[in-house]
Amino acid sequence: MKWRQWVLLLIVLGACKDKYVADVHVPATGFLVVEGYINASDTTDIMLSRTSGLDSVRLIPEPGAQLEIQSQNGTIYPLFEKPGGHYSINAVTLDPGQQYRLYIRTANGREYLSDSMGINISPPIDSVNWAASAGLITIYVSTHDNQHQPGYYQWQFEETWKYTAAYGSILEYRNDMLIPRPDSDQFYTCWRSDLSTNVVVTTSEKLTNNVIYQYPVTQVDYTSSDKLNNRYSILVKQIATSKEWYEWNVKIKKNTEQLGTIFDAQPSETGGNLHCTTDPTEQVIGFVGISTRTEKRIFIDRYDIPPGIVFTGYAACEKYSVAYNPQAIKDKFGQGFYTPIDYLSKGGVIVGVEYAGPECVDCRLKGGTTVEPSFWQ
Repeated sequence: MKWRQWVLLLIVLGACKDKYVADVHVPATGFLVVEGYINASDTTDIMLSRTSGLDSVRLIPEPGAQLEIQSQNGTIYPLFEKPGGHYSINAVTLDPGQQYRLYIRTANGREYLSDSMGINISPPIDSVNWAASAGLITIYVSTHDNQHQPGYYQWQFEETWKYTAAYGSILEYRNDMLIPRPDSDQFYTCWRSDLSTNVVVTTSEKLTNNVIYQYPVTQVDYTSSDKLNNRYSILVKQIATSKEWYEWNVKIKKNTEQLGTIFDAQPSETGGNLHCTTDPTEQVIGFVGISTRTEKRIFIDRYDIPPGIVFTGYAACEKYSVAYNPQAIKDKFGQGFYTPIDYLSKGGVIVGVEYAGPECVDCRLKGGTTVEPSFWQ
């Protein structure tokens, strides 16, 4: 979960008639922000960062810390530091009969602990499906749990989509010459991935049974996004949470997604289950729960959605041509401003070369990679 705009919770709502004054004392080093949860079935990844102040949404990664998962029976599982304030540990076998907590010691010597919690067991995802309407597809998830009622759920997802550039290039300009582009340097087809950023949670506490049916996880507007230009995949990740964890997520969702008008609720402090043991008065931002995770992936092809215009991002692209002679070729491609596409011929004789701007030919310039994901079908 990424809730990087948390610091906006406490600023003044400029649109309100009466100002909301946040009674919060910001430490000189900023608040410690802890993101992530203890994954009892796969890799655990925790991110540490610091707020830069109430007048900024920037979070600064917190390096040099020591993190470990502590069991009530004394077993310790250390996390290993990675770049960007991330700390992780590969899947470990955790005893469902034990309680666990996260211990943090930052580079400045301060120590933090999360509340001890038991493992929440996520049931399997029954289905992930979708429906299209008015230029949108909506992704739905269904699940149930006969062992527990009520149930509290959170979903994260990873989207991956295949797309192609406006034009494919079979030529490249090298050493003042046009030569065939090798297969290793092809960049017509790309794959790109994004992680979810919104908080997606629900509960069955008002239902007779612990059944979640067709809960909307996300939407894709294919009139303004290229995700359905060719083929799209979404991996939905489900975790079961405690009631306290769920309620904290609801606060985060409300404060990061629903504020902004005079009719919205005033910003609220989220609290959390992390505490500074070195200085009990220091506020820590975050809730570290523990759960197993279940997943399900689906694919959607371009031809699966209703006929119509699908956004590509290449509507403004055009092809041009240049005469096929050494000086003209050097003038056009020598500075690297354009990419050759293919030869133009007339009567079996090459008379010119088609070209376009790199942004229309190189799919990587839209943030993708030419390496096909291992899970792609």
